[in-house]
Amino acid sequence: MATPYTFDTHAQGPPELSDILGREKRGSIAMDGILRSEVLVRAISGDSTDFAAGLTLLLPTNQAFQQLDEIPEDVEKVLERHFIPQKVTAEQMKEGVTVGAYEGTVLQFTESDGRVFVQADQRSPVEVMGAGTRAGSGTYFLVDQLFV
Repeated sequence: MATPYTFDTHAQGPPELSDILGREKRGSIAMDGILRSEVLVRAISGDSTDFAAGLTLLLPTNQAFQQLDEIPEDVEKVLERHFIPQKVTAEQMKEGVTVGAYEGTVLQFTESDGRVFVQADQRSPVEVMGAGTRAGSGTYFLVDQLFV
């Protein structure tokens, strides 16, 4: 049996996303899903070579999950569509900019009426809320829909 991943409670320096996300009440359901995946836990902890170029997380809110009839069995794979293995700032989220999600989905940013949206493949655009919250291991932005 694999050893469970644990957070370093004696870490020095700026907090990692894992520290901050644990207190983000609007994303607690997503955090439950993230904690099911060692890859995603390592990413938010700053302990993944897959995210050496940075991490941008489009964190689905609890409201995003509540719009579904049930939480997908493959919630970890769904959440991988919300992890971008590079640093993307709010300023870089401009009309027509595309990036790849960790699991391979192409994400395209658009703008309308001063608001920023992200579209995963041919799915409906989802609003990216706020300017992002930064930590040592990356930045997260809230979104109110899942890329399912």
